[in-house]
Amino acid sequence: MADLAGVETTLRAAVAERLGEAKFGLWFGDGVRFGVEGDSLDVAVPSAFSREWIQGHFAENLIEAGHAVTGRTLRLDVRVRDEAEPRHAEVIDPTPIEVRPTAPSHPVAAPSANPPKNPGPNSAPRERPRGQGRPGRKLDDFVAGPGNKLALAAAREAVVSEGASFNPLVLHGGVGLGKTHLLEGIAGALRQRHPGLKVVHLTAEGFTNDFLDAMRSGTLPAFRARYRGAGALIVDDVHFLAAKRATQDEFLHTFNALVAEGALVVMACDQHPRQIPKLSDELATRFVGGMVVKLDAPDPVNRRGILKAKAAARGVDVPDVVIAYIAEHVRSSVRELEGALHSLIAHALLVGRRIDLTLARTALRDTIRHTSQAVALKDVERVVCQLFQVEAEALRSSSRAHAVTYPRMIAMTLARKHAGAAYSEIGRFFGGRNHSTVIAAEKKVNAWMLDARRVRLLAGFESVADIFSSLERTLGI
Repeated sequence: MADLAGVETTLRAAVAERLGEAKFGLWFGDGVRFGVEGDSLDVAVPSAFSREWIQGHFAENLIEAGHAVTGRTLRLDVRVRDEAEPRHAEVIDPTPIEVRPTAPSHPVAAPSANPPKNPGPNSAPRERPRGQGRPGRKLDDFVAGPGNKLALAAAREAVVSEGASFNPLVLHGGVGLGKTHLLEGIAGALRQRHPGLKVVHLTAEGFTNDFLDAMRSGTLPAFRARYRGAGALIVDDVHFLAAKRATQDEFLHTFNALVAEGALVVMACDQHPRQIPKLSDELATRFVGGMVVKLDAPDPVNRRGILKAKAAARGVDVPDVVIAYIAEHVRSSVRELEGALHSLIAHALLVGRRIDLTLARTALRDTIRHTSQAVALKDVERVVCQLFQVEAEALRSSSRAHAVTYPRMIAMTLARKHAGAAYSEIGRFFGGRNHSTVIAAEKKVNAWMLDARRVRLLAGFESVADIFSSLERTLGI
C-alpha cells in the first residue's frame, strides 16, 4: 500500500478497538510498529518477551484487525525489531527451546538434594557479588517447553528491562518445576548485565529471620536500609510469609519502597498469590499488579529435552531409549527427573557398566516406584467412562452433548489433579484439544465442586464433589 503511515494508523486504531485502550496501551505502545507486506501483517515489537506474549494472547485479534483494514486474511508475522529471523505467530513451535550445553572437561557433581540454607539470623541478606559464593544456575541452561516457556521469556524480559515492562514478576507452580532455577538465573543475569546493581536474593524465610533478629537487636534502621536500598529484590518461597502478620507488614513496606524507586521485585511461590492462605489482601493485590506466570509440569517432549540437557551437562552419553524410559515414568517434576538421571549415572559408575535400558530398569526400579505417578491418563479415562457409561471414543470426540462434555471436563480435571500431566498433554490425550480447553474445564469443575447445587449430570450423586470422591476411590487414591 502506498500510504504506509496511513495503513499503520488505521491498523493501530483497529487493534485498539478490539483490545480496549488499557491493553492496547500496555502491549502496543510507541515501541510497536504495524505494517502490511504482501499477504503478511507485520508487527515489530521491542523484545522477545513482547513477541511471546502477543503471539500467545492477541494473534486472533490482530488477524481480525488486519482483515477489517485490508479485506484480506493476512498471515501474522510478529518479530523483534532488527532480529534476523522473524517468527510467525501462526506457527508456534511446540517443541522445547533447545539449550546449548557445553560438555565439561571433567564430570560435574550432581547438585545437592539439600541446598545450603539461608544465612542465620545474625547475617546480612545474600548480596553475592559476581564471582563469589555459589554461582547458581543460568537462564540459558533452563530447558523450556509449553508449560514454562512464558515464564522463561518473562524472566529474560525482567533482566533486560529491570522492571520497566512489569513489576513485580511472580512465578508460581508446584514443587520441583524450575522456579528456583529461574530466580537464580535472573539474579546471575542481573549481576552480569548490570554490574553495579545491588541484587538481594534470598528466601522468604531468610527475610523473616533477618527481620526478627533486627527487632530483637534493635537494628531495624540498618535492616531497612539493606533491603530498601536494593536495586533488585528476588525472594523465593514467598508463601512462607503466610500467617506472619508482622513480617507481612514489613515486607509490604519494603515492597512499596522498592517499587516506588523503580527497583525490580521478583518472587516465587507454590500457588497463585490470590490462593495463598492467610496472605494479606494488601500483599496479594500488589503481587498480582505486575506479571504473574504459572509453571506447569513438563510434557513428554520437554521431559526428554531436560534429560538430554542434564546428561550433556554431566558429559555422559545416555541412549535415547533410556531417556524415553525415564521421561515416560517420571512425570511430576524436573527435580525428580534430575534425581532419576543422577541415580542412574551413579549406579553405572558403581557397577562399571555402560548405560542401557536393562541397567536403567534395574537401577531405577525403586526410584520409579516412589516417584512416578500411580495414575495414568488411560486410568482416568477408564474410571470416568465406567462411571458415566460413555465410550472412550466419545470422550475424545468433538461431541458437545452434555452427556459427553460433562464427563470429559471431569476427566480432564481428575487427570490434572492426579496424573501429574501438563495441560497440553491432557488436551492431546482427550481428542487433540489445546491447553486452554483443559484450563477452562478445570475452572468450571472446580466451581462445581464449591457449589452445593446440582448440575445437569450427576450420575446419581448428590454433588460433583461426591463424584470426584467416588472416582478417586476407584483409582485407589
